[in-house]
Parts: sequence; structure tokens; C-alpha cells
Amino acid sequence: TGGVVATTVDEMISAPEVAAIALAIPPADQGMIAQRALMAGKAVFAEKPVALNGHDARVLAETADEQDLANVVDFIFPELDTWRRAKEILDRGEIGAPLHMILDWRRESYDIRLNLKGWKMNREAGGGVLNHFGCHSLYYLEWFFGPLTSLSAHLSSARNRDTTGDTLASLSLQFASGLTGVAILSNAALFGPGHRLDIYGEAGTLQLSNPGPDPVEGFQLAIGTRKSKRLETIETETWEDRPESTDSRVRPVARLASRFLDWMETGSPTSPSFKEGARVQALIDAAITSDSKNEWVDVG
Repeated sequence: TGGVVATTVDEMISAPEVAAIALAIPPADQGMIAQRALMAGKAVFAEKPVALNGHDARVLAETADEQDLANVVDFIFPELDTWRRAKEILDRGEIGAPLHMILDWRRESYDIRLNLKGWKMNREAGGGVLNHFGCHSLYYLEWFFGPLTSLSAHLSSARNRDTTGDTLASLSLQFASGLTGVAILSNAALFGPGHRLDIYGEAGTLQLSNPGPDPVEGFQLAIGTRKSKRLETIETETWEDRPESTDSRVRPVARLASRFLDWMETGSPTSPSFKEGARVQALIDAAITSDSKNEWVDVG
């Protein structure tokens, strides 16, 4: 009934009825297919990380700009209500100037639990915890705090695992604002504490935490100030009318998709675009370089 049936990527990209393409494929393939789609005049909604390395991601961003096409990357956490409120509180200065941030994201991933041999376990294909958790983290940390200027990273893989992908990443971070922080990421953490970000300011503390198994639902936002003298939960991430069996990530992705469609219709750019995706990939590359050279790397 007017739809497009395609059995190959080339058929899909070349179909004149297709105005946009959404990709959900490994980074090693996504960059190439996204580039071909852009060159064919198609807008692209991509998964993260947007490409396999910083060079390929930068080429995608430049191509999208040259072709004047809508392009969005699926970074979901800033789309959550709890995270948006945390950003508003931070920007209003309710906890004073941020001094330090501590990110602790430790969970056992589906692939690790079942010992799958797919691309998510292979660094050369874009796998590993730095790409899996780190791409989200590096994006939302700069969304919260502004640009990073330097970082130091150590990456390791769990022993007795048939994988080239890192399962533990520890990063020390320096921001242009003067804020310093630490991030600990692991996808091989059975009964790990979940996903938590603590922001320590001169006058108070913000905490985003989700100890449960769902990647989105259940995030709690807490604030404590010198005046209140304690942390108090002020909002919990819920989707009251969520249809049964619907993935909780559908709602934040829908917000991104809505802005993507608006860009296509109005020509007004939004974020996160391939420019932000390229920035994140550059930070990931810097972390890999830091680990290999055992030194701080400038990323400004």
C-alpha cells in the first residue's frame, strides 16, 4: 500500500520514496552506510557511537553539513525528565559552582551475562564498555558541564573472557570550567550498583541514581544543600501510561525522533547531531590513546 520493499541497503538508499533512514547496526558498518545515505540525499537517524573512529565520525558530520540534511544521534539520557530537571537546577546555581563529579556505572550487560561473541565484545568492531557506556557518558557529561579539556584513561578486559573489548574503564576528567571528575564504567559487574552520577557543588549536592535493571525507568533525582542538611529525592523517572512490554527507552527516543522530523520539515537544526557524535568519538579515541600511552591527553 505505497510502502517501499527493499532487500539490500543499496535498494533502500536509492529508493526515491525514502527521505530518511534510521540505522541500528554496529559502528563498524554504520559509518559507511550513513555516509552513502547522506550522499544520496537521505536524512539519517543513527545509533551511538556514530562511527568506528573519530575520523569517520568527523567525515559524517562534514558530509551532513555539506548536504544540508537532518542528522541525529540516539543519546537518550538528556531526554529524561529527571536529567532535564537536574540540568535546570545546576544551571540556576542552586548547589553553587560544581567542584567535582563522580560517575559510577557498573552493571552486567546482556552480552557479558550470556557470553555472546557478537560485535559488542569486540573493540575492533566498536564494542567494549568505553563505546557502550562511555559514548553516553561522555556526551551527557559535556551536556551538563561544558567542554572537557583533558583526560586520563585506563582500560582493561576481564580475564577468562574471549573478547578484545574492554570491560572496565576508569577515567579522570578535567573540564574547561575547572571542574574535575572521575568516571568508573563496567559492563562485567554482576550485582553492580547500577548507574549513578554525583555532582558536588560549593553549596550542595545533586545525585542521579538508578540501581534497578531498567536503563531508564527508576532514575531518582536527589538534592541536598547546606540549608536542608540532607539529600532529598525530588523526582523519579516513570512512564505511568507505558504500554505493556514497551521498552522504557521508547519515550526518550521518540523525543529525539520528533526533533529529527522537525529538522527535516523546517530546516532548523537540533542536537544531538553528527557534530556531537563526532565530538564523543574524538573523546573515545583520546581515552584509547591515553590508555595506550599511559598519559594525560588534551582534548580541547
